Amino acid sequence: MLPGNDSQTFPGHGPTPYVAALLFALFLVFAPGGQVQAIECPPGFETLPGCTNGGGAAGGTGNWSQETIAGMNVRIYTPNTAPAHPAGRALMVNLHGCVQTNTDLANAGNWEATADEYGMIVAVPGAPNGGVLLGCWDYYDSNHTRSNRHNGNLLGLVDNLLGRSDLEIDADQVYLSGLSSGGGQTMVTGCLAPDVFAGIGINAGPTVGTSSGEISYVATTETAGRNTCLSFAGSASNDFDTQITSVIYGNDDSIVAPGYNTLNAAIMAGIYGATDSSSFSLSGLEGNNTSGSGTLYSDADGPRVSLIDNSGMGHNWPAGGGPGGSYITTNSINYPAYITAFFFENNRRIDADDGGNGDDGDNGDGDNGNGDDGNGDDGNGDDDFPCSETTASTYAHTQEGRAYHQGGIAYANGSDDDLGLWNTFNTVTLAETDEGHFQLGSCP
Repeated sequence: MLPGNDSQTFPGHGPTPYVAALLFALFLVFAPGGQVQAIECPPGFETLPGCTNGGGAAGGTGNWSQETIAGMNVRIYTPNTAPAHPAGRALMVNLHGCVQTNTDLANAGNWEATADEYGMIVAVPGAPNGGVLLGCWDYYDSNHTRSNRHNGNLLGLVDNLLGRSDLEIDADQVYLSGLSSGGGQTMVTGCLAPDVFAGIGINAGPTVGTSSGEISYVATTETAGRNTCLSFAGSASNDFDTQITSVIYGNDDSIVAPGYNTLNAAIMAGIYGATDSSSFSLSGLEGNNTSGSGTLYSDADGPRVSLIDNSGMGHNWPAGGGPGGSYITTNSINYPAYITAFFFENNRRIDADDGGNGDDGDNGDGDNGNGDDGNGDDGNGDDDFPCSETTASTYAHTQEGRAYHQGGIAYANGSDDDLGLWNTFNTVTLAETDEGHFQLGSCP
């Protein structure tokens, strides 16, 4: 997870960064919280009870395969279901942490059901050449380009999969996520290539520009992290305009300082210009532990950054289901389900479903959507109109033409009823009492 760097020190000048990384990695091996390893069964026996490969244990209907791509061992899950978006399939690249392998994450990361639901390809690469040390991704310091370190391997993997017509991957739906050093690498690569990754998911990852010896305390600032990220992007910086980010961590993480997570969210929100913040509850999310809190950072057009503090979780990938495994917990929200839904609902690079935000013209044309501007029925229209009710997030209401938004607040089309914060977590019921006229609550 947390590599050293290429420099060496002389006797009397302290341990080399590689030694520090080795000590850290050994701590991971023996630290509490690493659950029992998942069981990978040989070919022909994958569906036996307890086996976690082959899709059977996690309920997936697709298939895992294994290839060498861009110098990495890659596990690929291909669903049998159709893509959720007509533009093509989404691709989720998921990175493991130190003292963990891509097989661990493929077997116990709990991706199958979500991948089936969205028709999404999941690629889980192993760090090239076994990682910098004990599986660690090479995320540290500020000497990064799109072609050096592990960055070139990951971009090569994406290029390879996009080039396969049989996979039907849409280039506007490419996402990257990872735990620990994989989370740090996710942030680095997401900053280097915002044109490639429409969304990034950072799970307990140190901030860009930090080193392996700085994992236990926050060693940088929001300004420094933002400047490092922008410098990585260079000429691709304009693509931050349509990138989104999810950050998740556990408050019981004793390995990577929890403060890095709030810092990472603030850095990306600052880059995106997402200045409006709101809180949301985890209680309605999938998973075995929905304790904690969420913060959403939005711009004028909706959510851009999600930050989740999952109470009681340590330094783990938050599977929220499945068998659990090495630094993979089931005592968490179902993060594969959450991050995928967040990315699909807020992707800025694909057209919204059927109708978008509407024309926003019904909001202030004087008649409040009441038809003849003075029919005396307070917008309820023809008594014979069949009133109907729809319960959905305020974001979904705007996407489907029942509401509009201004300044981060959603309003019902026609009645202009205040629906509260415009996001994917605020759920309200709207009644259509006349054609195109909606009001908060149930039908009269």
